[in-house]
Amino acid sequence: MPTWVMWLVVALVLALVVVRHHRRSQAETLLDEHARRRTGGDGPTPVSVWREANRRFRAGEHEGLLLLAEIGRAVPRRRQDVVDTWLAALRGGVARGLDAGWRVQVQRRLAAHLRPGDDFWPGMDVHAAGAILVDLDLSGCRVAKVDFTGAVFVGDARFAAMTVTGEAVFDGARFLRHAVFTDALFARSASFTLAVFTGNLAFAGVQVAQEARLRAAKVSGRADLRRAEFGGAADFADVFFGGRALFGDVVFHQDALFSRSWFRGWTDVGSALIGEAAGFDGVRFGRRVLR
Repeated sequence: MPTWVMWLVVALVLALVVVRHHRRSQAETLLDEHARRRTGGDGPTPVSVWREANRRFRAGEHEGLLLLAEIGRAVPRRRQDVVDTWLAALRGGVARGLDAGWRVQVQRRLAAHLRPGDDFWPGMDVHAAGAILVDLDLSGCRVAKVDFTGAVFVGDARFAAMTVTGEAVFDGARFLRHAVFTDALFARSASFTLAVFTGNLAFAGVQVAQEARLRAAKVSGRADLRRAEFGGAADFADVFFGGRALFGDVVFHQDALFSRSWFRGWTDVGSALIGEAAGFDGVRFGRRVLR
C-alpha cells in the first residue's frame, strides 16, 4: 500500500473519532441544559449530581433515593421535581425492577416529606395517576393537589387525617383491601367516580368543602361515613354498597343525590341532615334501613 494511501486512511479515522467526540459532547450539553431547565439551573446542586441521583434511583439503588431526598432538602425549589421523580417510578411496572419492597421504601420517603415535621416539604402536588402503590400510608400528610386517577392500591391504603388543599381525584382507582380516610380534610372538591373499594371504606369524620363525587363507585365491604360533612353537592348516584352503609350524623349542606344506588346490606341513615334537595329515585335497599 502506498504511503500516501496509508496516511489518508489514518486521517479519515482520526476525523471520524473527532466527529463522534463532538457529537457526544453536544449530546451531553443538551442533556445538561435540559436538566438545568427542569431543576432550576443555578444553585448548590450541580446538574451532574441530579443526573447521577436519577440514574441510581431508576436502577433501584437505595442511595439514589437518599440522594434525591438530599437534593430536595438543599434546594427547596427542586422538591416538586424530586416528588415527581419518585411518583413516576411508582407508575412503572414490575418489569422496571420495582418490586413491592422497593415501592414501600419510596412511599415511606415520600410520606416523610409530606407530613408536617422537621423535614416537611409544604405545597407539594401528588401526581400519581396510574401508580401501583403497596400499603400506602399518607396519614397526617398535608399536600396541595392529588391525582390518583386509575391508581391501584395493593394492601391497605391509609389517608387518615390527611389535608388536601387543592383538588383531590381518585377516579377509577382500585383499592384492593381497606381504604381509610377517617377525619381527612378536602379543602376543595373530592372525586371518587368509578372507584372500586374491595374492602371497607372508612370515611367517618371526613370533610369536603366543595363538591363530593362517588358516582358509580363500588364498595364491597362496610362503608362508614358517620359524622362526614359535605359543603357542596354530594353525588352518590349509581353507587353499590355491598356491606353496611353507615350515614349517622352526616351533614349534606347542599344537594345529596343517591339515584339508582343499591344498598345491599344493613343501612343506617339516622340523624343525617340534608340542607337542600335529596334524590332517591330508583334506590334499592336489600336489608333493614334505620331512619
